[in-house]
Amino acid sequence: HIARVVRYEKPETKRDRQIISFGRTDSMMVFMQVLLQSGESSLHKHPNTDSFWWVVRGKAAFYTTDHELLAELEPEQGVLLPRDYPYYFNAVGRDHLEILQMESFLRQGERLQTVNLEEDRMGDYEVTESGEYALSPPPLVPPWVEA
Repeated sequence: HIARVVRYEKPETKRDRQIISFGRTDSMMVFMQVLLQSGESSLHKHPNTDSFWWVVRGKAAFYTTDHELLAELEPEQGVLLPRDYPYYFNAVGRDHLEILQMESFLRQGERLQTVNLEEDRMGDYEVTESGEYALSPPPLVPPWVEA
């Protein structure tokens, strides 16, 4: 186990969505998502992780089953989602949304499992690690997601 210092600077992006990986251990992973007029816009759930989302800049709207509004979040507000909780979210307004995502695994060493409850509309996005491009071209599904 090695400590890792993370410095974040908002990346320049030409896509509506970019994911910056801050790292992972055998029991958690941490990302920053930068979004413009997009989000994780398909209802889905993660059966093996508890999630925490924290708005750094911009605004986000989180929804659950039947498109019910769960929360409208502004900077310095967040939401804790227990495993298996159905949700999706979108950026609200014209400003970029920068949102910190933390996933804690039920069992050590697992990969993030995603169960799509609606057609996947996440679209094209870019995954980077610590500010350096890790994947080119980006996959439609992040490499840590298992169907």
